[in-house]
Amino acid sequence: MSTFLANSNVEAVAHGMIRVTDAIQEFKKDERLMILTSMFNVVYNSKLKNSYNLSDLMIIVDTMRTECKRKKLPEFGGAERYVKGEL
Repeated sequence: MSTFLANSNVEAVAHGMIRVTDAIQEFKKDERLMILTSMFNVVYNSKLKNSYNLSDLMIIVDTMRTECKRKKLPEFGGAERYVKGEL
């Protein structure tokens, strides 16, 4: 499995998660969830499907989360809490 996704800058990912969440606040909750799901579907089908399966992607994100906790980097967890609260 390629690791280019796993090597993403955690701070940049966290800030991006927050910015995407902020950008869709004008929509109703169900619309926000479908926007994100649709975006993931497009990215997966057009960019990631040939290199990763869905399980691989979830493992990469879970590993990123675990590493952030181990290294005591609050950005990713903070972004997750923000997204959960806003969606």
